[in-house]
Amino acid sequence: MGRNESFPEIRQVYEHAGQELASLVGQNISPGIEHRHSTLSSHVLSTILAHTALGRTSEKTHHWIEQHARGMDTMGIQTQISGSSSLMFACFEILEDICGVPLPVQLREKMPSIDEIEKQLDYSCSYDDCYTLPLHLACAALLCTIKGEKMPQIPRIVADLQQEDGSWTDDTTITALAAIALREEGIEPRYDAQEWLKREQLPDGSWAAANGEVWEASYALRTGETSMRLQLLETLKGCLHPNCWWGFSRYAVPDVDDTAVACCALEPFEPHLTSAVCKNLLAVQHENGGWGAFPHITGVVPHESVVGKARTSNNDVTCHVLEAFEVNKVFTSGFKRGISYLLENQEKDGHWSTTWWNSDIYATVEIALLLNRNGYEEPALRSAGWLEKKLEGTLNIVECTLLMKAFSEIEDFAECQEKAVHRFLEQYHLNCFDPVFDGVHFVGLIDYRIYRMALIVSSLGSLFRCGWKQ
Repeated sequence: MGRNESFPEIRQVYEHAGQELASLVGQNISPGIEHRHSTLSSHVLSTILAHTALGRTSEKTHHWIEQHARGMDTMGIQTQISGSSSLMFACFEILEDICGVPLPVQLREKMPSIDEIEKQLDYSCSYDDCYTLPLHLACAALLCTIKGEKMPQIPRIVADLQQEDGSWTDDTTITALAAIALREEGIEPRYDAQEWLKREQLPDGSWAAANGEVWEASYALRTGETSMRLQLLETLKGCLHPNCWWGFSRYAVPDVDDTAVACCALEPFEPHLTSAVCKNLLAVQHENGGWGAFPHITGVVPHESVVGKARTSNNDVTCHVLEAFEVNKVFTSGFKRGISYLLENQEKDGHWSTTWWNSDIYATVEIALLLNRNGYEEPALRSAGWLEKKLEGTLNIVECTLLMKAFSEIEDFAECQEKAVHRFLEQYHLNCFDPVFDGVHFVGLIDYRIYRMALIVSSLGSLFRCGWKQ
C-alpha cells in the first residue's frame, strides 16, 4: 500500500485514536481522588492480595481470580524462577500460606526455603529503597507469621509508614500486603486501608497494581488534544507534592521520571512552576551526568523531603529529564553532562537499553529524537539504523507507532517511514488498540491504556506535522 492509498486510513485511525484517548481520560482521570480510576491493566497478584486484605468476601473478585490465576501464570505472567527476586519469592510464600493460593508443583520445587528468603530480605534500608521499604517490611513480617514467630516491631514500623490517604505509596500490592501484615499482628492501622482498597477496585472485581495518573495525564496533555486540557491540567496540579515533586500518582513516592514528564507537559501553561521543578531535577543529577528514578526521601508522602539522589542512573529517566530541560530552555552544564551520559551509554549497534519497558525501542526512539533535535545527528542516525532492522521483526502497535515517529523526524529514512506506517496498519487491522504489555512492574508486565493511546495520537500527529500527506 503506497502513501496515497494509506493516507485516508491513517487519518481515520488518528481520529479514532483521539476519540478513544478522550474517552479514557474523561472516564478515568480526575482532579478529585474519589473519582479517579486506574487505567493500568488488572494485575493478578494485586487482586489476590487485595481480596485477602478485604476478607475474601467478593464473589465477583473470586470469580475473576478463578478465571485469571492459573498454573504458572499466578503472577499474571509466565513465572521465570531464574529472574525471581527475594520479594517475588516472599510473595509466592504469602500467596500460598496466607492467601490460600496453591503454587504450581514446578514452582514449589524450585522455591528456596523461607530462611533463605529472609536472609535475602535482610538488607540495610538504604535510601534508594524508599519506594520498596514498606514492601520489604510487610513481606518480612508475613514470613515471620508463616513461621510462627513474633516480631511485632516490624509491623509497627509498617504502620508508621502508612499515608493519610489510607495507602502505602498509593500502590495496591504494597497496601494489601501491609494491611494483611498489620491484621495478622492485631495492629489497627491509623487510616482506613480497607476503604482505600475498595475505592481502587475496578468494576470487574479486580485491581490494577497501581494508579499511574501522573504519568498518563502528562502524556495525554502533551498530545495537544484541547478537549481534555482543563481536566488534565487540574489533575497534574492536584497531584503535585508541596515540595514541587510528582510521583507515579497522587500519593506515590516522588520520582524523577514522573516529575520530568509532568514538567514537560505543564511548561506551556505553568512556566514559573516548571522552572522551579527543573531546579529540583538539577539538584539530583549524578556525577556521571545521568539521573535515576527514586531519590532519597525522609518523611511520609505527601509531606516528604527529597534529601539525596537515587543510587544509579538509567537511560530512560535521563532522557526525560533532558526533555524537561529542553522545553524549559534550561541549557546549562547539567544539560550537556546529561547528553554526554547518553552518548556514552549508546550501545555499539546504535540502541539504548531500557529499564522500565520490555522493549528497547521505547528508550531508543526517545533518546534518538532528543539527540537529533539538539544537533547530535550522527548518534541519532546510528540508532535509526538499529531501528530500521527492527522493522523486520515482530512488533506490537506501540512499537510500530514509535518507529513511525522516529522515521518521520530523522531525515533520510523516508522508505523506513513508509514501511513503519504499513506495519502499524497491519497491527491495527489485526488487533486495533488491544493492550500491549510492555510496561515493567513488580512481578509482572502491565499495559498503560492512556499512555498507549497518547503515544499513538502523538506519533500520528508528528507524522502529519512532518509533511506526511497524499
